[in-house]
Amino acid sequence: MILKEFVPPILNRWLKTALKLADNKEYKNYSQAIKTCTSDAYLNVELCNMIADKTVIHARKLNEKPYILNPTNVFLLAAINQYIINFSKKDLTILDFGGACGFHYFEIKRFMPKDIFLKWYVVETEQMVKSAIERGLSNAELNFVSSIDDVKTVIDFIHSSCALHYVPNPYELTNMLINRKASRIFFNRMMFNENDRDFVTVQKSFLSSNGPGKLPKGYIDRIQSYPHTTLSFQKFNSLIINSDYEIEWIFEELSGSYHIKNERIVGKGLLYALKPS
Repeated sequence: MILKEFVPPILNRWLKTALKLADNKEYKNYSQAIKTCTSDAYLNVELCNMIADKTVIHARKLNEKPYILNPTNVFLLAAINQYIINFSKKDLTILDFGGACGFHYFEIKRFMPKDIFLKWYVVETEQMVKSAIERGLSNAELNFVSSIDDVKTVIDFIHSSCALHYVPNPYELTNMLINRKASRIFFNRMMFNENDRDFVTVQKSFLSSNGPGKLPKGYIDRIQSYPHTTLSFQKFNSLIINSDYEIEWIFEELSGSYHIKNERIVGKGLLYALKPS
């Protein structure tokens, strides 16, 4: 098994590209920031189609041996396995908020015992959902929906990796996730300000830096830009632990750490457990 640097669906290699391109100018809110962006972020048709095409290619390669395993999904795999063991679950319903075109599902599925059935719901933008479905990425276990409310069943496990920073209303969406009362909520590749304030910037990256793998044929690389909210760790954590959850795991996530003058930005992964009734 080879351990390799993670290339996430939503944003890949951003320490080498996006951060070098960022000017760290602050904006009052998401709405102001997106007016300065070159595209409509994760509603952009070309961006979503490219991520879908990359995922199709990468999903095929994942089953080739020796397996290539990324460090980020090692944490997710460990958290899911712990849940299965603790609850003796054979059927597991997972909500993957901001899971792009299902990359995390394809990563995890190959390591699951054959008697474990996953019901995996990726919640994404309407365009990302459309791109994934058009390329045949959905299956009996993997579903794509454009709203948390579209998942009508009880959710066992919620996962979100580096996604809440890119939505207009991160705390409102966090509340929606909390309110589903899943037994576990796992936030990975999160970026926090330890100075206890939120701020919005515009993050830039190359088109090719999004999604797993190289830029597919037929696409021309260019710079994309997206509003990005760096969240207050105190505010984010308090919101969750005041809602019947407690922290089960906390670990440093170096891809989320960078420097802005007078700010203390850190990367963290967090696993929350629902307190017993």
